Amino acid sequence: MKHRLTQTFPLLLAALLQLLPLVRNFVANAAAANGFAFILRWGIGAGAALESVAAVSGATSVFTTPTSFSGTVGNTFSNKISCTIGGGNTAASSDYFTVSSGGTSSPTLANGKSTTVAMPPGLSFTASWVNNSSTIGGYISGTPTTAGTYPCTVTVVSPGNASLGQAITITIGGSTGPTTPVITNQPVIAATNLIGTTNALFNVVAGGTAPLSYQWYFNTNTALLNQTNAALTLSNIQLTNAGYYRCTITNAAGGTNSANALLTVWQPPVITNQPAGTMVVAGGTVTFSIAAGGLPAPACQWKFNTNTVLAGATGTTLSLTNLHASQAGTYSVTVTNAAGVTNSFLATLTVTNPPPPVLANVVNGGGGKFNFTFTPVPGLTNTVLTNGMLVGGNWGVFTNLPPQSSATPVTLASPADSGNLFYKLMIQP
Repeated sequence: MKHRLTQTFPLLLAALLQLLPLVRNFVANAAAANGFAFILRWGIGAGAALESVAAVSGATSVFTTPTSFSGTVGNTFSNKISCTIGGGNTAASSDYFTVSSGGTSSPTLANGKSTTVAMPPGLSFTASWVNNSSTIGGYISGTPTTAGTYPCTVTVVSPGNASLGQAITITIGGSTGPTTPVITNQPVIAATNLIGTTNALFNVVAGGTAPLSYQWYFNTNTALLNQTNAALTLSNIQLTNAGYYRCTITNAAGGTNSANALLTVWQPPVITNQPAGTMVVAGGTVTFSIAAGGLPAPACQWKFNTNTVLAGATGTTLSLTNLHASQAGTYSVTVTNAAGVTNSFLATLTVTNPPPPVLANVVNGGGGKFNFTFTPVPGLTNTVLTNGMLVGGNWGVFTNLPPQSSATPVTLASPADSGNLFYKLMIQP
């Protein structure tokens, strides 16, 4: 008897070791209860390997969405496919989808991955699931472009569960013929470029039945040679490139025109005629001028001795009247626009004293007086000085003649019985 037990015990121990995984699986996965008795009998009777239990322990997943969807050409399409993982298991990163139709299958689609395989033109399938949930699924979305009926199969694979395929039919209504081009992104409405240093790029994006043909135009009706792509690039921009650009897009169904895109070309200011220096007699007038160009149109600011801004002097010419010695110096102009700034050459102004006036006439005025006439320098103070002697003595102010507007002769009379008096004229800038 002892010998028989010794022979039987190893066999019982081996059977018990086989039963333990089955009991564990039964407790952990209630969905396997229905098949447990069969698995137990088959396992003991046939001496099955332990791994065979896990292969059949999961429950079947279930699709919970319709099997047919519909939409129309050109309208947004968005539908969700949901599947509940068998046995209440939680969706995991090991789960994945495939999409197939007519013998063509997509690659493995993990969470967030998309495919257009087996989808109607313009639509795609995107795999997705909710963390910590038993729901797994995907979205069919996009804008269908071609009418028709499209059958496909979506298969969900969740390790530990039987793979489940769901046949789906997508029906797209609308015209089955080619659709005319539709522009979804217009070329840039306004672009600004600096002459000779930058490139201009225009892009247009369009949909419609392929193939699409492109032709770019300048200023409405001038076709640009060899510019037949969705993108237009202009290199080494010049002033002659400024204007409007548009694209005509055509296919078998018709054509459409893009909006006009305005290209503005900027040119930094340039001075083509510099101001010139000059010499002017005090009381006179001087005019400095320049010629300048650029885009946008430049603005000017005149300056005295390099950095003293002259208020109101913002034109291409600068006029100074009734010159005084204090106005002698250098004059320049700063020219600016949105593209840059430049300064003119320095123009030197020299102010000289006028020649002394010529006494026009000296007349005995009677009663010990005499009169003399002279022509004043316009715009300056003409001061008449007197002295009792020609050499030596002190010259005093007889009168100050304020700046005159013209060179009209002026007559002065000496005081009565003034004795010998000598007169001279002093010009003050």
